[in-house]
Amino acid sequence: MLSWVSVYSQTITIDNSLESNQKIENTIRQYRDFGKDTLRLKSYLAPLLHSSDKKLQSVYYSLLANGLSEAIDKVNLQSDHYYKKSIETAKVTHHPGLEVWALVNYAFYLYNYSKVTEALQIYMDADQKINKTETSQLIFPSLCYKNLGYFFGTIGDTKEAISYLKNAEKYAQPHSRELASIKDNIAYYLITINQFSAAEKYLQEALDISFKIKDYERYAKALGNYGRLNHMQKNHAAAIQYYKDDLKFSKQAKAAKNTMFAHIELSKVLFDNNQIAEAKAYLNEAINYARSKFYYMKFEKEIQELNLKIAIREKNVPQELFARRRLDVLEDSLAHLDSQKNLDRNNILAQKERYASKLSLANAQYEKEQLKTRAFIVIATLLLLLLLLIVFINKKQEKNRKNEYEKKVLQLQLDKVESEQKLDNAHITLASLNTYLTEKNLQIENLNKEISIAKTQSSFSILEKRERKLQSLLDSHLMTNDNWQKFKSAFQNEQKDFYNQLISDFPDFTESNLRIILLSKLGLSNQDVSSLLGVTIDAVKKAKQRLKKKIGSDYNSILEEL
Repeated sequence: MLSWVSVYSQTITIDNSLESNQKIENTIRQYRDFGKDTLRLKSYLAPLLHSSDKKLQSVYYSLLANGLSEAIDKVNLQSDHYYKKSIETAKVTHHPGLEVWALVNYAFYLYNYSKVTEALQIYMDADQKINKTETSQLIFPSLCYKNLGYFFGTIGDTKEAISYLKNAEKYAQPHSRELASIKDNIAYYLITINQFSAAEKYLQEALDISFKIKDYERYAKALGNYGRLNHMQKNHAAAIQYYKDDLKFSKQAKAAKNTMFAHIELSKVLFDNNQIAEAKAYLNEAINYARSKFYYMKFEKEIQELNLKIAIREKNVPQELFARRRLDVLEDSLAHLDSQKNLDRNNILAQKERYASKLSLANAQYEKEQLKTRAFIVIATLLLLLLLLIVFINKKQEKNRKNEYEKKVLQLQLDKVESEQKLDNAHITLASLNTYLTEKNLQIENLNKEISIAKTQSSFSILEKRERKLQSLLDSHLMTNDNWQKFKSAFQNEQKDFYNQLISDFPDFTESNLRIILLSKLGLSNQDVSSLLGVTIDAVKKAKQRLKKKIGSDYNSILEEL
């Protein structure tokens, strides 16, 4: 949301000498935060409401909604009402740029308070609208592009996030806080996709700008991203120092949220560097920030996840139980906020919506071309008409192949999400896990078939080689550490005597040994085990041969199906 501060006049001023977009932007820049004094806020904004210009009335409703949300500090019915009224009024003015701004402003308010699911449809409306609108018509184009970039990054659409942020970069003022923020966030998403050299270039530019203009909060965030870059490259010592510098400047700037975030990220690096005592100390500081606002729950979840890892490493059973119980409570509370499961679901929904939008635009474009073609037929020669038909058919076939590929990917993604949601909603037992693993193996089999088909079809082969969506989805099906822990826990509960005897008889068994034994015990074939673990069948067979040497004569009874 916007928080530009102008001179402290009694009411906002309207400069009618300015061109329409300039007048709107000049008005928005005068917005002031009156804290909890909503009467002064309404009085200050009153000239916009009383203006005969509907566009300024739309701005009034949106700025009033901003002020009310800041006063109440949470999602509220009053703000929702005025944001919607701002959008409705903008539509009446037939000013697409203003409508985009009103949509983005409303969506960012929901996003800021972790209501990502509710924000999704608003952002998708803005996404469709902005792609049909000339940049010259947009109100604060850099702001609109930037906020859309943030949202798509949050739901996991990194490619789209970078695209929007690079558009925002073109229109941001030089040497401004906004430009530093945009460059820093481009770097963040480049790090996410392992483009470290490009990310470092953007990070250095963000650091230079923020330091020159004394924006120490952004300077701290950029240092934190340097820490993240080094952490991903396993340069732990460098990452720790960058995060400590991040903390120093975050505290200096009184940036509470970033201070909390830096504590958490620093703790993760310290844990990976086996500096457990220091990691625990920073986590204890972070927890106070995380519990200060209800919409910071996802950060407390990160803290408790790391506390759980520490407890397991230290074999601290009471602390492990506490962390697990707290995580269960947080999972329930986050069900309607931006939990990772919701973000994954929203990413799929967003992709479906964008696909439908692109298809609609393509059909509209097709109809236009048909009208042009009918007019052209009158003067065109038969030879030229034949050439146009050939081009048209080729393009249509290419579009159909692309659409079919996207639909297959989306359906397979939805199958995966539905299977995981069924497991999450069920009581974790060996039976429910067996059903889940069976479904997962079927999905892996289907994916392998689709990838094989794609390789034999030249059109699909090019798409898969470029996009790698099927291969990425296949990789995501491999058994994660979290799923393995759930499976092992269920096995321990239901086959306690067998498991304890196994560990007692063979204390030197590794987690890899246990994976092979327990999955085989559940009745999974070598093929199934290899698919879940992402290894070859030969690797599974060799692992079993090594186990047979270790176990001896009891091998068959131990691996006998339950």
